[in-house]
Amino acid sequence: MKKKKKILIALGVILVIAIIVIVNVFKSGEKTYQVQAEKVEKSDITAVVTANGRIVPRTDVKISAYVPAKITKLPVEEGDVVKEGQLLVQLDDTQYKAAKNQAKAQLASAKASLKQAQLVFKRQKELFEKKLSSKEQYDMAQTELHLAEAQHEQAVASLDQAKYNLSKTTMTSPIDGVVTSLNAEVGEIVMIGTMNNPGTVIMTISDMSEIETEVEVDETDIAGVKIGQEAEIEIDAYPNTTFRGKVTEIGHTARISGLGSQDQVTNFLVKVMLLDEVPTIRPGMSASVDITTSQHPDVLNVPIQAVVMREEKVDTLATKKEKEEGAQASVDNLSKKENKKDKKKKKEIEGVFVVEEGRAKFVEVKTGIADQQNIEIVSGISEDDQVVTGSYKILRTLKDGDKVKVTKKKFKQKESE
Repeated sequence: MKKKKKILIALGVILVIAIIVIVNVFKSGEKTYQVQAEKVEKSDITAVVTANGRIVPRTDVKISAYVPAKITKLPVEEGDVVKEGQLLVQLDDTQYKAAKNQAKAQLASAKASLKQAQLVFKRQKELFEKKLSSKEQYDMAQTELHLAEAQHEQAVASLDQAKYNLSKTTMTSPIDGVVTSLNAEVGEIVMIGTMNNPGTVIMTISDMSEIETEVEVDETDIAGVKIGQEAEIEIDAYPNTTFRGKVTEIGHTARISGLGSQDQVTNFLVKVMLLDEVPTIRPGMSASVDITTSQHPDVLNVPIQAVVMREEKVDTLATKKEKEEGAQASVDNLSKKENKKDKKKKKEIEGVFVVEEGRAKFVEVKTGIADQQNIEIVSGISEDDQVVTGSYKILRTLKDGDKVKVTKKKFKQKESE
């Protein structure tokens, strides 16, 4: 009996040792993720919206024909500096001078007819008042007078129109500026615009004293852009040079490209005034703009990639009763298709992984503004907390409670450096 008892005790000891060995084996077999991490620090965060566009003059005047005619003089060339009132284009005015002379003659005839009608009416009125003429003759004279007055007004209007058309054969510059494009030559016939056909744009005069950059800002960023915000402009033609700018206009109507397709893009036109003088700048140059939308000094922040989305954990004990109560209602009120959709919906929260005692702890955070590298943390973590920042591959799959080992710590460079 004693021998049997000793055997049982020995078996029990062996079993305990085996359990301990198995547990240690499992523990030692737990996967350890090699991660990069850094301590949370405070620094300034500047939110910037970046957009691309082109250089344009703030004032841009297109010179078009008001009357159809042949160009007889074109005393300017592209790139010429012009003054307000300077001759730009002379059109053939032969037919318009003839039309003016004809209108003058018609006006003279109308004046004579009006004068004759006035005399006739005056005599008929005197005779009618003395009862020496009939009412019919009086009315006829009055009608002739009104007709002569109308013809005179028409002749005056025709002469004004003829003078106007003649004046439009000579085109002068409406502003001081530069001829930035020239689209016609001497001998060409220019046409006026109609509803279906645009008129001939002979040239474009641009005021180069005020230059803007027209950029298209994505709809996700436009809410933060305000008039008066400062900006930095980089022009492709001037590498390694940054110019100062200011937002002067924000479009209210969206510009949509790829409508109805997967590549549909919605942008808004924003104009940024160039504050620095650039003597050799030309319209149409490519440029990029960084608009400063917000600045938060000395705030907690982490690298953008450290902030990840994870599915919110649900307290199964707290929701068990709710599920039971809602089961019958779901059967009665929701179709099978709607139930499937509800199951697919997963609420995700924003957070970071904090390294605590060799494990990654997922902590929900509230974020603020972001620059190109870092994002502000409003709440959720404290200064000097160690946050997992990489690699991207590990951050995509890392889970709350996973064992981690920090292999490389990144430290933000001080501003003084």
